[in-house]
Amino acid sequence: MSRPSSTNLSTGYSKRNYRQSLKIGIDISTFLDHGPEVGAGRYILNLVNSLLSSESGDTFILTGRYTTGKHYDIIRDLEKKYGRDRVSVKVFRISPRILKVWDRMDWPPLECLGFKADLLHCPDYLIPPTLNKNIVLTVHDLAFIRHPEFNFEWFISKYSALVRKNTVRARTVFADSVSTRDDIIKFLETDPARVEVIYPAADSFFRKLDESEIDKKVPEKYNTGQRFILSVGTIEPRKNYVALVRAFNTLKKTGRYPGVRLVIAGQTGWKSEDSFREINESPFKGDIIVTGKITDGDLLQLYNQAELFAYPSFLEGFGLPPLEAMQCGLPVICSDSSSLREVVGNAGIMVPPNEYSILSGNIAKMLDSGQLRGEYSGKGLKKARTFSWEKTAQRAIKIYHKIADKKQ
Repeated sequence: MSRPSSTNLSTGYSKRNYRQSLKIGIDISTFLDHGPEVGAGRYILNLVNSLLSSESGDTFILTGRYTTGKHYDIIRDLEKKYGRDRVSVKVFRISPRILKVWDRMDWPPLECLGFKADLLHCPDYLIPPTLNKNIVLTVHDLAFIRHPEFNFEWFISKYSALVRKNTVRARTVFADSVSTRDDIIKFLETDPARVEVIYPAADSFFRKLDESEIDKKVPEKYNTGQRFILSVGTIEPRKNYVALVRAFNTLKKTGRYPGVRLVIAGQTGWKSEDSFREINESPFKGDIIVTGKITDGDLLQLYNQAELFAYPSFLEGFGLPPLEAMQCGLPVICSDSSSLREVVGNAGIMVPPNEYSILSGNIAKMLDSGQLRGEYSGKGLKKARTFSWEKTAQRAIKIYHKIADKKQ
C-alpha cells in the first residue's frame, strides 16, 4: 500500500499540574470527514477545544485518516490558536479506496508513519491501526444493539463486532452516561472497572438570548407561525417522530390550538419512511414543518422563540438536543428513557415514549400555562449549568494520567 500523504506539525510539552506531562493522541478522523454537522464530529471538536483550554501541562497530537479536506482548516486554526508547544497535527489524507485497504489489512500502524503518543483516545467507537497499548475508546451509545429494529442488519452485524472487539482492546472505555455504561457492561460484557462515565456538554453557543438578540425573521423563514413546538434531531426511527406527530394530531383535534405548529429541525436519516408517512397522512400536515438541515444560528433562534421542546426519543446515549434547549431556557418534555433521566430528569416533564396521548396532554398543559413554562425554563437553565466541557476535560485528563501511571 502506498504511503499516505501527511501533515506533521512540531510537538512539545511543558510541565504544569501533573507529576509527568503526557503526549496524548486524539483520533479526529470523524471530524475531518464530517465536521461538526454530525454529533460525533461536534463531540470531537468540543472535546479537543476543552482539552487544549485546560490547565494541564500535556501536549496533544491530533491524528486521523480522512478522505476530504473540507474541515481541515478548522484543525489548522486550533494549532494557530493554542500554539505548537500545546498541539500538533499528524493526519493522513487518502482516497476512500486506500482507506478500505488500510482498514482491512490493519497495517501500517500510525506509528510507522510518524505518529507517537503516550496514549491514544479514539472518540468515536473505532480504533485506527496502532501499536499503542494505552487506548481510550468512547462509546456514545449502543442503540444498534438495544434497538436492532431501527437499524439495518448489515450495520448491526458490522458495528456490533467492531465495537465488541474495540472495547476489549481498549484499556478504558468512556461512556457518555450511566445508561450507556450499563449497556456496555450488559451487552458487551465489559469489566465495569474499565468503563468510566464522562458526560459531554452542550456547545456554549446555545444560550438564552437577550431580547435585543432575538431575530423574528428566522421563524418567518421556516413558516413556524407565532406559536410552535420544537423538536430537533435526525429523522430516524429511534427519535420516535411517529409518536410526536400522533401527539400533535391529538392536540390539534381538540380545536383549542389552531395557531400552534410543530417544527422538526433535522435532516433525513435512514428508515425515515414511517415518520414521513405519519406526517403526510396527518390531517394537520400543513401545520407540521420539517426544516431539513439547519444552521446553528437559526437553531439558536428557534430554541429561543419556541413555546416548548418535545423529544420522545426511545434511546439516547446522552441527549444533546434537550440539553441545548434547556441551556436556551426552553422548557422540555421528553421521554422517560435511557440517559434522558440523567440529562433532563426533574428539570423537564418526562413521559413514556410510547404513550403519545400522555405526551399530548402534557404539551397542552405547557401551552396553556405561562407560569408552568417559566417554572420549567428555570429548572432547565439550572440543570444545564451542571454540564460543562471544562468538567469533561478535567475528568478525561485525570483518567488519562491514571492510565499512564499504571505499570505496563
